[in-house]
Amino acid sequence: MKLIALLLALVAHSHLPPGGWRSARGFFRYAAWLQGRLLPRGLWNHGGGVALLLLPPLLPLLVLQWGLGEALFGLMGLALGVAALCFAFGGGRTLEAEVAAFTAAWHRGDETEAGLALDALAGRSLEAMPLEAMPEVAARQVVLRGRTRLIAPIFWFVLLGPVGAVGYRLVVMARAFADCQDNTGPGFCQAAGRVLRVLDWVPDRLLALGLALAGHFSAAWQAWEQALGGDAEWRLAETGLAAMNVPPADTPRDLTAEAVSDMHALLRRSLLIGLAVLAVGVLLTAG
Repeated sequence: MKLIALLLALVAHSHLPPGGWRSARGFFRYAAWLQGRLLPRGLWNHGGGVALLLLPPLLPLLVLQWGLGEALFGLMGLALGVAALCFAFGGGRTLEAEVAAFTAAWHRGDETEAGLALDALAGRSLEAMPLEAMPEVAARQVVLRGRTRLIAPIFWFVLLGPVGAVGYRLVVMARAFADCQDNTGPGFCQAAGRVLRVLDWVPDRLLALGLALAGHFSAAWQAWEQALGGDAEWRLAETGLAAMNVPPADTPRDLTAEAVSDMHALLRRSLLIGLAVLAVGVLLTAG
C-alpha cells in the first residue's frame, strides 16, 4: 500500500495548486500563537519548545494511522498516506515549475526575475548575485530542495508511514519559522536545526547514492569523500554537481541554465531508481 500511496501522491502533487491546506502559513500562525504562551513560562527556547510545537498535530495523526490504517480494506490508510505525502512534498509550486521559471528568466537575461526564481528554489531570500553566478547556485538548490521536498519525506513515509512524512515536514517548517522570526530564540533555532540534521542524515546519503548511480558514479563518489567532515548541505550539493561531471569546486566553473535543467533531470532519474528499488523490495517481501 505504501508504494501505491507514494505513486498516487507523486501524480496528485504535480496537479495540485500551490498554497491551500499544504501551505506553511497556517503552521506559522499556530507556532506564533504557541510561542506567545510558552515563552513567558520558559517552555519555548530549547528542545522542549520544539517538542511541544510538534506533538499536538502529530499525536492525533498517529492515532488515526493506528486506528484507521486497515479500515475499508486498507483504503483509509491509503488515502491518509496520499494526503500526508502531498502535505510533506510542500505547498509551493512543483520543483519542475520552479526550475522552468528560473531557466526562462535566465535565458531572457532578466536578472530580477531570475533572482526571484532562485529565491523560490532556495525557499528563502538569498544574497544578490550577478546573473552569471546564478546557475551554479540554482543547481545546488535543486539538489537540496529535492532532498527536502521528495527524498526525505519519502524515506520517512516508508519507514514510519504518514506520521513520518508529516513529522518531517513539520520539523522543516519549525526550522523555517525560526529563520523568519526575529524573536524566536536561539535555543529553539538550534534545537530545530539539530532535529532536522538528524532527520536528513540518512536521506542525504540515499540521495547522494541515487545521484551517483544516475550520473557519473566515480566523480560523485570522489566528491562525497573529499567533502567528508564539511557542511552537510555543501557536501550533498557538490556530490550532485560531480554526478553531472561538473569540475571540482577549486576549478573554474562556467555553468548555464542548462545545468539547472540537467540537475533536475538527474534528480528525477535518481528518484526513479529509488522507486524501482522500493518496488523490488515490495515484491520480494510479498513473495
